[in-house]
Amino acid sequence: MPISQYELDVYAAENEHLAAFRRAQANLHEHTAKEAAAGITHETPEYLRLNQAVIDAAKRLPKRLRYLAKEV
Repeated sequence: MPISQYELDVYAAENEHLAAFRRAQANLHEHTAKEAAAGITHETPEYLRLNQAVIDAAKRLPKRLRYLAKEV
């Protein structure tokens, strides 16, 4: 049975949300590593902003992919 255009659109949207979530995670981890290397041990405003971006991106994940954000 061929895949409909609607199914392809849903799949593409899901992948876009997953990619955004992964980018947000990568940005947070990269920034955290930089702060740790600089000796910063508290949650800076930038850390809090990036962490919130991860949380927001996790909320936009499709239900079937939310298991990927369990630690958030």
